[in-house]
Amino acid sequence: MKGLLKNTAWHRKYWKKRVINWHDSYWTPEHPHRDRIIEALQQFHPFRSVLEVGCAAGANLYRVKQAFPQSDVGGMDWSADAIAEAKKIMPKVSVLQVGEATDIYIGSQGTDILLSDMCYIYLSKRDFRKAMKEAKRAVRLGVVFCEFHEKSAIKRFLIRLVTGYNAYDYRAELLKAGFHDVQIKSLTTKDWPDTEKENGLRAVISARA
Repeated sequence: MKGLLKNTAWHRKYWKKRVINWHDSYWTPEHPHRDRIIEALQQFHPFRSVLEVGCAAGANLYRVKQAFPQSDVGGMDWSADAIAEAKKIMPKVSVLQVGEATDIYIGSQGTDILLSDMCYIYLSKRDFRKAMKEAKRAVRLGVVFCEFHEKSAIKRFLIRLVTGYNAYDYRAELLKAGFHDVQIKSLTTKDWPDTEKENGLRAVISARA
């Protein structure tokens, strides 16, 4: 069991040292789940800025800039290689840097919206709750997350045991962090193909600050 229940530090080390072709592996702006992210962002429009934690090569930021060309976009990721690739693909994005979801580099209310896409699944409960407080500090309007959502504590434990990833009850956690108007929409296999075994575990979550 110990080998499966990996903590934040393990994942951080893994992603920082992982050597892959970030363009080939993570540059997938056409992936259908990103359409659901754009739809969730629509409720906050007009907005001026979006910052993504765990931005990888920047596929979501590319889509956000396409959909909302007047917005400023920026990103951060554990991996310096991922950030370097994002800078190559999107040289006009002014803020792309290595960083932590638990210690966002901007000032209070420094971005309108904080975005994540399968980022918080790597955080332990302690770091996750720290990241939620940090998200509340950093945003002016709200958050849009695409993450593993599960209300049942037993199911969350089993998910972590089997997959090594963390699911959270986002409604409860976001309300606890001071957000309101939490909306959760489960993704289907049309939104994220080849996820039949996960039974709607992935969801797009939004909340207002």
